[in-house]
Amino acid sequence: MSVALVESGAALESMRNSDFDVYSAFGEVVDNSIQANAGQVKILIDYKPSTARGQREPIQFVAFGDDGDGMSADVLNKCMQLGYSTRYNDRNGIGRFGVGATLAAINQCQKVEIYSKEKSAKEWLYTFIDLKLITAKPTKMASIPEPVAKPIPDNLKNLVGVNNGTLVIWSNYDRQPADASEIKDEFQVWLGRVYRKKIWQGLKLTLNGELVHAVDPLYVTTELTKFPDDPKAHEFAPIEISWPIPSDDRQEGVRNSKIVIRMSLLPEKFRPRSGSGNAKVTRERHIDENEGISILRNDREVFYGHIPYWPGKPFEEIDRWWGCEISFHAELDREFTVKNIKRGAVPVTELKKTLANAIEPTRHASIERVREVWAAARAEEQTTPVDPGLDTGHSLAEEAAKDTPTPKNVLDAGKDPETEAKQFTEQWIKHANEQQKAAWNAKFQSQPFTIVDDQWRGPEFFETVFLGGKSILKYNMRHTFFEEIEKIRSQITSQDPASQEARRLKALIDLLLIAYAKSEAMMDPSVQISAEKFVEQLRMNWGNYLSNYIETFKNENPTE
Repeated sequence: MSVALVESGAALESMRNSDFDVYSAFGEVVDNSIQANAGQVKILIDYKPSTARGQREPIQFVAFGDDGDGMSADVLNKCMQLGYSTRYNDRNGIGRFGVGATLAAINQCQKVEIYSKEKSAKEWLYTFIDLKLITAKPTKMASIPEPVAKPIPDNLKNLVGVNNGTLVIWSNYDRQPADASEIKDEFQVWLGRVYRKKIWQGLKLTLNGELVHAVDPLYVTTELTKFPDDPKAHEFAPIEISWPIPSDDRQEGVRNSKIVIRMSLLPEKFRPRSGSGNAKVTRERHIDENEGISILRNDREVFYGHIPYWPGKPFEEIDRWWGCEISFHAELDREFTVKNIKRGAVPVTELKKTLANAIEPTRHASIERVREVWAAARAEEQTTPVDPGLDTGHSLAEEAAKDTPTPKNVLDAGKDPETEAKQFTEQWIKHANEQQKAAWNAKFQSQPFTIVDDQWRGPEFFETVFLGGKSILKYNMRHTFFEEIEKIRSQITSQDPASQEARRLKALIDLLLIAYAKSEAMMDPSVQISAEKFVEQLRMNWGNYLSNYIETFKNENPTE
């Protein structure tokens, strides 16, 4: 007795567990519309919005309509047959394998209906499949029904072209992964990103009557996005890699295919400081989701995110501030291990290494530029403000130094404090008004040491300015030393905003540097000594002055 190779009902039930997610399943239908030369694709997810918290939002049906070429009766009769495709193994378009749309449909729902009409045809044709009928015992549907003439439902006429197109309806939706409204909102973004190139080429997509805007993970192209007036990201020079085509996929003797890598650094407007990734302006543009790489096959995205087992450093939150897009032609499907459902594309090991070698240098340079901006922002926040209060935030150490008896400076003995203070004031706060300048000038002359927080590029973490017996210490808040100190201090104050430990820590660091500046000021420029003797004397003076300053500080600020 002969036995069928496939038991259709059980096989279809098994195939329902294919590796689709809801969005890639929807995408298979959109792909078919694009392959059919559609200029517009309209999608409707029909559901009843919840009216109470926690209430389920079930999908009633999903309809996909287009104004493409439509199908003849013969093609329509076969279009849901697994393995059938008018474009099987065609590498020039989006499709290739002949199983996507049908597998996608049964992965999500139990009933699929299709209406289609060519421009030359007189009537719309209709056919369907229903898993409930196919899997019934005995089966009530052993084959795909021959197409029959049937008009488009009135409530869905606006989804298709006037004289031609295709309408696909998924119903009996039994594998819904989330609430319908959540699926709709996320699918809107997914469509805009996956088909961004098609949108820029003229395709119009709508979802529940709302136009789908392009989403560019490079943030280089703002046209037809939701924010067309946004600043454009900086795009680096593209990187091209010539990669050998597997022998079975070569056509007309062509041995290699070009892979193009595009990379960008997002505008500084969106990344002014650390923590910007959670800002409203960032989330509206989906930058908070932009950690990873976008891979495009024939201008259609097939992967987005972290490439598994990436040879470089694992991606982190800071990686959202640069973008990367890898484009390849379908003749390299095997090298990118593209699945027959066009979901996922992981480069083979050697290709992955080659891509990483090309991407990592620009990635690291971009991250460094992001960190530089953040460091400048942190330093700016910590820089001494120019205000009438004249509070530098270092008063504990300044007072201790003022109250500690020390000999007069030697290094700057010939300078006039008043003149030097005025010159420094004019240089440091040149844009301040005269009253502010006068107040700071008086402060500089009133105490032996004044500490101000500043910032500049360079390796120096602080700078000492000697004014003739009065000294100013300028801290470079962009230096990693002060960045790390600020992190520690912030951690302490976050646990206890009134923490005495944080204040004492800051004062002791100030006194450490004040003591160094004082020991430097006591060096006689007219005396020539060996380097070894100079270092020894500087170090001994530094330690002595530091002990004296700390003793005064402890007396003025006793611990409980």
